[in-house]
Formats: sequence, structure tokens, C-alpha cells
Amino acid sequence: MNKQVLEHLIEDALHPEFLEIKDRSEAHSSHEQSDGGGHYELRIVCHQFEGMAPLARHRLVNAATESVREKIHALAVKAYTPEEFAALNQPKTRRPTISLNTQ
Repeated sequence: MNKQVLEHLIEDALHPEFLEIKDRSEAHSSHEQSDGGGHYELRIVCHQFEGMAPLARHRLVNAATESVREKIHALAVKAYTPEEFAALNQPKTRRPTISLNTQ
């Protein structure tokens, strides 16, 4: 099981505008109870998420990956609508700096 399989399953089911998957399995391989299942983090941007609660978005992603769930130990999902994702990537406005002249 690798991240390309996840990408394929999610892209086919949800047609996201953006998808990023990070395989974090190696960082968890030394766990005492490691079962060898993969640890993945994903960020996904999809129009289908509009009007959905976060839990419903996660359920859509889980449904898309159902066929390989036994091979996944952990899947961290950050799911956004295009509007939410655009807002995250906007530069933060800086507060104006007031200079006090003490002379």
C-alpha cells in the first residue's frame, strides 16, 4: 500500500481541485504495537464539501478509501472547500505600527 493508491482512489471518487498526501509511515514504524499499516496525512480541496460539516467530509474520504482501509493504520484528513482553502492561503494583514516620537 502506498500513497499513489490513495491518490488514485480519492481522485476517481471525489475529483478534488487539490490533493496532497504525505506518507508518515516511517515515523511510526518503531511503535510497540505497530501493525505495519500506513500512516497518512492528507489535505484535500473539493467542491463537493460545500455545505458539509467536517465529519461528513471525512466520511466521504473514508468511503473513497474503503477498499484499502485494512492497510491504513491512521489517516489524518484536512478537508476544505475551494473558498476555505483560498482564505487559508491569503496573507495575514499586518496591524499598522504606530511610531511614538519621544523627542
